[in-house]
Amino acid sequence: MDYNNVKKVISQRQSLFAQQMAENASIEKNKLLQLLELANYAPSHRRTEPWRFVVFQNKEKNTFFRKLASIYKSNTSNEYFDEKKFHKIEKKSKNVAAVIAICMNRCPKESVPVFEEQWAVACPVQNMLLGMKSLGIIGYWSTPKMAFSNEMKSFLELEGNNQCMGFLQLGISKEGLPEIPRKENNPIEEKISWR
Repeated sequence: MDYNNVKKVISQRQSLFAQQMAENASIEKNKLLQLLELANYAPSHRRTEPWRFVVFQNKEKNTFFRKLASIYKSNTSNEYFDEKKFHKIEKKSKNVAAVIAICMNRCPKESVPVFEEQWAVACPVQNMLLGMKSLGIIGYWSTPKMAFSNEMKSFLELEGNNQCMGFLQLGISKEGLPEIPRKENNPIEEKISWR
């Protein structure tokens, strides 16, 4: 394994959004399975493997976005409700080819703290984000307030202490989309204290 190859994969990871996705595109189930397989290599304390995923494609993807818009409407006061945002959520299904709901399945014995289970779920998501480009997929991890609502928990059929932690919204790049430069992070030296 070569350090520079690993660094290249990691340093080229970027979030691309619905407006950069081709309309009415689809992602083959096999590619989604390959992406999810990468997720399964993540570490977890005591091997609880708390990550669970609900995949929405085709008509079910439309149902998902309608539900998300409905939850936004029912949980937003008239003062803050934005009609444009409501319709924007519904219309996302035109560009987003698939949605993967990211869920945490709490260890029944609660043998590790809940925050460790949540961190463990973030690891497979990072694996998928790193692997998307190799499969010709673009996307991002979204965490709207609606993801954490009781309505979404019910919609995803999550029981007890299980949680939704957001959504991977995936698509195919628009044809001719120019390379979008990745914003550089501040130098690592600014974030290290040597002792």
